[in-house]
Amino acid sequence: MSFETILKHTPRKHPDHSRLSRAHGMMTKLYNFIQESVTVSKNRAKILECKRKLGAYFEGQLLAPGRVLVKEGSINVTSKGKKAQRYIFLFNDMAILTKSIQKGEMCRPKDILVFTENTKVTVGKEPHQFMIACEDTYLLESENKQVADAWRLDFSKQIEAVLSRSRNVFGVQLVEILKKDSRQQDGIPYVVRLLVKEIEKDLTVKGIYRVPGNDDVVVGLKKVLDTFEEVKNPFVKASTFDIAAALKLFLRELPEPLLTFDLYEEFTALEGSEEEKSRLKEIIAKLPKENLNLLKFIIKHLINVGNQSSTNMMTPTNLALIFGPGLLYPRVETIQYTLTLPRIFWIVQTMIEDYDAIFGEDKNQKPKYKKKPTGNKKKKIKAKATVLYQYAAQSENELNLVVGASVTVLQNDPSGWCEVRIGSESGWVPAGYLQIQSS
Repeated sequence: MSFETILKHTPRKHPDHSRLSRAHGMMTKLYNFIQESVTVSKNRAKILECKRKLGAYFEGQLLAPGRVLVKEGSINVTSKGKKAQRYIFLFNDMAILTKSIQKGEMCRPKDILVFTENTKVTVGKEPHQFMIACEDTYLLESENKQVADAWRLDFSKQIEAVLSRSRNVFGVQLVEILKKDSRQQDGIPYVVRLLVKEIEKDLTVKGIYRVPGNDDVVVGLKKVLDTFEEVKNPFVKASTFDIAAALKLFLRELPEPLLTFDLYEEFTALEGSEEEKSRLKEIIAKLPKENLNLLKFIIKHLINVGNQSSTNMMTPTNLALIFGPGLLYPRVETIQYTLTLPRIFWIVQTMIEDYDAIFGEDKNQKPKYKKKPTGNKKKKIKAKATVLYQYAAQSENELNLVVGASVTVLQNDPSGWCEVRIGSESGWVPAGYLQIQSS
C-alpha cells in the first residue's frame, strides 16, 4: 500500500494524520529531487556530447547554469544572400549553426544566435519556410513542411521562454535581476528585501524555516512576487512559514548557487577546523560582488533569526542544515556531494557565528550572534525541568541538551537563557528548550 493511499484513508482528526501528511510531503519532495537530478545529469551528458562534436572549433563555455539542449539536426539556412545546409544545436537560450556534419568529422560553427527579448520568429513566404531575426536575419527552410514546422515551433518556444524569463525574478541569474530591478537597494533584489522584512516582523515563531510552508500558498506567493512590477499586500493569505519557504525557493531557483559552481571544489576542500576560518574568508572574497552582497544580507538575516533561538529553536546549527544545501552544490549532484554536506553545514554555521572574522565589517554595522546571555538582572530559582528539544552547545559556557533528560534550573536570564545543572556540570541553555516543572 502506498503512502498516498494510507494518507487518503486516514481521517483528518486521527492523531497520526499530520505526521503522515508531513512524511508524504517529504517523500514527494525527495522523489521530485531525484527526478530533477536525473534530468540534469542526462542534459549534461547531451551537452558534453555537443562539445565533443564541436571540438576545438568552439571556444566558449557550453555548460552553463540553466542551459538545456532542446534538439539538434540539419536544415537549410539562407543568410546574407547565401544558402547552405546547416547542422543546428538548439539550446533554450541560443542556437549554434554549424557547417553540415559529416560522419566522423567535427562541426565547424558558422553562426551563433543568442536569444534576447528582441529576437523574433516569423513565417516565411512559402509554407516550408520561416525567419529568425536577431542581429542578422536568417531564412530557414526544408523541403518537408512538417520538418520546417517542427523547427519553427521549437525555435518559437525557446524565444518566447526567454522573453518570459526577462520579466521574471525567480529562476533568473542574479546579475540579470539586478540590471532590471529598479527597486533594488545596495545590490539586494527587492523581492528578497521584501520577504526578509516580512519574516523579521516576528522571529519568535517556533520552527521558522524548519517547518515547511503550504505548497499551494507558496506557489501562489511565487506567482505574485515573480515580477518587477509593484505588488500590493502580497502576504495577506501567507503565514510566516509560507513566506520563509518563498525566500528559500528564491535562493534554490537561482540558476547558480550563491556560493557559485566555480568555487565549489575550494569550499568543500575545507574540513571544518578552527584554523581554516582564514582560508574560508579568502574563498568568500573571490565571490562576484553581486553574490557577496546578497550572501552578507542573507547571513545577517540568519544571525537575527539565530538570536531568537531560545524561542524559535533555530540555532546556527539548525539554520546551516536548512540553508547549506541551497547555498552551495555542484553542477551535477552525485553521491560524492552528499559526503561533502557536513563541510557545507560547517561553512554556513561559521559564517553565522563568526561574521566578524569571515566578512570583516565594522561592528557597528552588523548584527552579532549572541553566544551567551547578556541580561543584567538574572532571576535565581531552583526548579526541575525536562528537555523538550535537542540542543548542541555553541560556546564553552553552554551545555548540550538531550530530549527527555531531567535538569535543574538555577537561574533565568532576561535574554531568554537559563543556567542549568546537569550532573556535576552547570552552564547555559535556551529557556525555550525546557519545560520547567511547577513546584
